[in-house]
Amino acid sequence: MKRGLDPKTGYARYAHQYDDKEKFWDSFEQDALNPYIEAAEGKKVLDAGAGTGRVSLRLHQAGAQVTALDISPDMLAILEKKEPGIETVMGDMLSMPFGDESFDMVFSSLAMVHLKKTELTPFLDECYRVLNDDGQLVLVNIHYRKAETLQDGQGRYTIAGYNHFPRHVREAAEALAFGVEKDELLTEGDDVWVSQVLALRK
Repeated sequence: MKRGLDPKTGYARYAHQYDDKEKFWDSFEQDALNPYIEAAEGKKVLDAGAGTGRVSLRLHQAGAQVTALDISPDMLAILEKKEPGIETVMGDMLSMPFGDESFDMVFSSLAMVHLKKTELTPFLDECYRVLNDDGQLVLVNIHYRKAETLQDGQGRYTIAGYNHFPRHVREAAEALAFGVEKDELLTEGDDVWVSQVLALRK
């Protein structure tokens, strides 16, 4: 995949256009998150790589106590305007600014694509650390066939992305003692996978 801007720089430019493609982002999940979002009612939940709050808002509406973590202050500023009841925290998914066992559930959808291969295990390890015992991690690992070319007043650009094979993500999670509850591959057509939805239990 073509390498581009780092996520913090890229999403500073893309933040105000991101919501224009909400249906496209939703298509990577194909409603597979709905049961997990419903199960989040009354729970303390982290949305890691929350962006402008596409998943955070659904969790909040389902009755969860939501904390939205993202590396881009520009994306989080948009979320804050949408729903002040969601706590927003600027930070890195590889070094989360939360104590051990802070959340009942962690969601991360579409964000893993911005992690390098060497960053996958540190990210999963951080998710494990901030989860309560018996907590659940729900991941959406998307597959980009090519980096999206974006454009603004400064010109054309891409945001760096890295595809992760589903088997590698599952193996990395199991190596950290996560239990795999569900590993679902969502496809487009007969043989093109668009995302992996992985439900893990601490």
